Amino acid sequence: MMRRLAFLFALLLVPVPAEAAKVKTVAALANVPVWLSEDHTLPVIALSLSFPAGSSFDPSGKSGMSALAAYLLDEGAGDMNADAFQSALAARGIRLEVSPSRDTVTVSVMTLSANAKEALRLLGLALTRPRFDADAVTRVRLQMMQSFDVSREDPNAVAERGFYSLYFGPYTYGRAVQGEPRSLAAISANDLKAFAKSHWVQGGLKIAVAGDISAAALAPLLKSSLGSLPDATPPMPPVPLRVGAAGLHILALEVPQPAIYFGQAGMLRRDRDFLAGMIANYILGGAGSGSRLTHEIREQRGLTYDVSTDLVPYTHAGLLLGTVSTRRDAVRQTISLVKETMRKFVSEGPTEQELDDAKQYLNGSFPLAFTSNADIAAQLNSFQQLGLPLDYLGRRADLIAAVSRDDVRRAARRLFDPEKLTIVVAGSLPTRNTEPADSP
Repeated sequence: MMRRLAFLFALLLVPVPAEAAKVKTVAALANVPVWLSEDHTLPVIALSLSFPAGSSFDPSGKSGMSALAAYLLDEGAGDMNADAFQSALAARGIRLEVSPSRDTVTVSVMTLSANAKEALRLLGLALTRPRFDADAVTRVRLQMMQSFDVSREDPNAVAERGFYSLYFGPYTYGRAVQGEPRSLAAISANDLKAFAKSHWVQGGLKIAVAGDISAAALAPLLKSSLGSLPDATPPMPPVPLRVGAAGLHILALEVPQPAIYFGQAGMLRRDRDFLAGMIANYILGGAGSGSRLTHEIREQRGLTYDVSTDLVPYTHAGLLLGTVSTRRDAVRQTISLVKETMRKFVSEGPTEQELDDAKQYLNGSFPLAFTSNADIAAQLNSFQQLGLPLDYLGRRADLIAAVSRDDVRRAARRLFDPEKLTIVVAGSLPTRNTEPADSP
């Protein structure tokens, strides 16, 4: 058994030729997009599917519902309890994983192509006939509660939860994906069954497959395994009514190195300036050691090991989100440098060299996201979730190359406004008169 699993995982890491990323649609389920990247180099198949069933769909007072339901996916289905179901997966070397997020729950399956029929049968059974047995619910819920308790001492986890709660408020994206002990305790097995029945459905379902299978072979397998999912669409959560809580918010935590989360309104993926915003973000804080924030905060002053920003396009809200950790006596100075670097970017815009470097990196690194069947399936499914068209793969490089310096400056003016930053610090700050003289 261990040799079978080791062989499968080794195959999943073997690079896949670039030609494998050529994508076609498969007619399998009515109104469900299915994308296939067919490649027979290796006897491996990877599948990634997503439902609109993330934490933004959690009922009021029961945050963590979507995540708890997702984590129970391999804890029994049909007439098999948790042990029997997991043994059936292991017997064929089938890997099943779930990833809950704010908008979606993503399910990943990896298997040898010889076991594709059984892998999809078990997947379909888990999605259409979940058990939610009392012992499994209790065990998984306890694991989530224990994880939350441990995270109370983690400044990054505390800052992240605090930021989302303050920025979005108590609804939709403001809820913690993993919930919290009180809300998890309020979730019953019947709640989970009702949630799965109304959210693990065909409406909004998106499927991407990569590897050693043809469209003709894939279609009937998907029909037989997922065709009995309810032909319904879950009610959409409300659009966030409150976005942003500008200013500095301190979440008291006795740690030597506070964690700082900062952010403001970003862009939806369909925004015409999104690619320009992606380039602007890369230059500001997304380029790792090559970003302006890294240069100012780490290289010039040695205040942090890592600072980064990201452009996060949720379904109903865009977010520019940044993170940095520093010592207690440098928190205010670090925040001041973040703001000043933003102001300078808005005032001056990117240099031609920065623009060229960003384009070269974003286009040059893109193929690295398609080096295995698992990577390909995951990337294609993420494109589906973002509403990108099938031909995006072929057009992306030209779209990025066409972004001008003026486009990036316009995007930067929209994205980088220091006065609108919501800043959350998990830690404590010394009084001002004990800080270094150069701190603001």
